[in-house]
Amino acid sequence: MNWDDIKVFLAIANTGGLKKAAHRLGLHHSSCARRINALESNLGIKLFDRLPGGYTLTPGGVDLLGNAEYIQQGFNSIERDILGKDLRIEGDLCLTLPNGFATHLLMPDLEHFMDLYPDIHLEVNMTYSRRDLASREADVAIRHVDNPPDSLSGRRLTRIAKSAYASESYLAEHDVIQSPELCHWLGWGDPSQHLRWPEKHKYPLVPVRGNLYSDVMQLAAVQAHMGIASLPCFIGDNVAGVQRIPNAEAVAYEWIWVLAHKDMAKNVRVKVLMDFLVRAFAAHKSRLTGVL
Repeated sequence: MNWDDIKVFLAIANTGGLKKAAHRLGLHHSSCARRINALESNLGIKLFDRLPGGYTLTPGGVDLLGNAEYIQQGFNSIERDILGKDLRIEGDLCLTLPNGFATHLLMPDLEHFMDLYPDIHLEVNMTYSRRDLASREADVAIRHVDNPPDSLSGRRLTRIAKSAYASESYLAEHDVIQSPELCHWLGWGDPSQHLRWPEKHKYPLVPVRGNLYSDVMQLAAVQAHMGIASLPCFIGDNVAGVQRIPNAEAVAYEWIWVLAHKDMAKNVRVKVLMDFLVRAFAAHKSRLTGVL
């Protein structure tokens, strides 16, 4: 049995689709299809039902999944132990972080890091999905979290502040105090939770419009004069033509952590990056906390 075929099997089982699995593994979807077909042929059983909505595990696939995950955990543990003892400040290093931090705060810092450590090949994974640090989908993560799991090690940095923003043009044409019903709040997630958004409670009569699942997308909508958005202050306070709506203040929100798996925190490359990020966030504290 080829372990690479098992990795394809696990990726398909976890993502539910061939193309998603291929993207996760950095392979072409036709290569994934060949590998899973070869695995089924070698085992003599069908592992997935190929349905229009995706790949679904068969009973045989469910049986294999438990054993494959157990073996994968063993491989990951061995790999983390070896890499954790690596003392070289060179080689591959993957950082995962939310989109807004990458596009509106840390990119100049990351450019500086790459200048300081030219022998480190830094991969930056910009996403709102949580990469699995145990399986080394990333080495270091910047996350919004109050209490990280015990398997992770890191530093709590600061609480991020948010406020309510709109474009100057939008506020010139809309009066959120006198005519709130004619304004729009840009939606994000469950509309029933909108009064929990920072500063939304001050304007309960402003209706919610649309659903934009990204602070970067929300900013683009604000810049297109589509409405009001709750944005991190480090974004909203530093974009030309965008301002806080009347009476809006900076509201302390989630904690920011820089994290790595405990086994990988001993790795010199990981430690160098984590220490660098701690200093970078400290330098940006006023922006992160909404101090004008």
